[in-house]
Amino acid sequence: MGSDNAPQSLLEALFALSLSLSKTVELIAIGCPDLASLALEKGLSFEVAPEVIGMDENPLFALRKKKNASLCVGLRLLKEGFLDAFVSGGNTGALVSASKILLGTFPGIRRPALLALIPTKKQPVAILDVGANVDVKASQLVQFARLGTAYQRVRGIAHPRLGILNIGSEASKGTAETRLAYKALKDFPFFAGNIEGKSVFDGDVDVLITDGFTGNVFLKTAEGIASLILDRLQSHSTEESMKEMRPHFDDLQRHLHYTKHPGALLCGVKKIVVKCHGYSTLEAFTNAVLGAADFLTNDFLNEFSRILMSGQVKDSFS
Repeated sequence: MGSDNAPQSLLEALFALSLSLSKTVELIAIGCPDLASLALEKGLSFEVAPEVIGMDENPLFALRKKKNASLCVGLRLLKEGFLDAFVSGGNTGALVSASKILLGTFPGIRRPALLALIPTKKQPVAILDVGANVDVKASQLVQFARLGTAYQRVRGIAHPRLGILNIGSEASKGTAETRLAYKALKDFPFFAGNIEGKSVFDGDVDVLITDGFTGNVFLKTAEGIASLILDRLQSHSTEESMKEMRPHFDDLQRHLHYTKHPGALLCGVKKIVVKCHGYSTLEAFTNAVLGAADFLTNDFLNEFSRILMSGQVKDSFS
């Protein structure tokens, strides 16, 4: 509930996905009572939530008024251990606030951040925040650096290189908070300094930190440009040339198109919460579900918690 997709379409997509999943993975849909019969008809487990938080609602006000919204029901089930992961395409502010309240954050992390992996010429870079916190202090940017570093270490990068998204590479560039964050991080052994938007895709950093406003604009702009490139290539190619280009085109699509990548992880809370764009296609939404399942299969949270709380990571950012 709450995304731009019709709930009935999402149920159909989840049903199709369930047919290809391992028997160890169970999908549970959460939504309004009038969807229960369709879900059960498809053989999907279903939890009734009589209320919905709209995209245009004030998050905190909505959470107080709509305690039985699908988003709140899902997070309570996650807290109670009935669910192992929660995927939402709903109101970002409500999801972040409710997750922080119900699930709690790791010690030393004041607010969680949305973390997205984006492709580069080298390894994917983890960028955070991409929408959870519009205004941030330098101390929060340092906490994001800690979260991103732990995340990339779980992915097998022993010494993740860290950068701050900025309008110039000089230490004096940026807002007051980014300059303070630069000062706080300059002695971190793998700090690469400020990174301009045009340089992100060179892949010279593994973790890129920014406020949620800038990060969200950056992410959606990158997705828009990628979509434009793919559309232009396809529209200007003949059927014959497409046959020759198909392997290269498919490779581009795998790397560039947002539908091929799982949603953003709400990094810093004590459970697996994955956020999709409200406008996510059905393919993008099901890929987010698969991404959440992968986190569980690979025991991501326990490993992430161990690394985040280890002396090596904590001391690096103290």
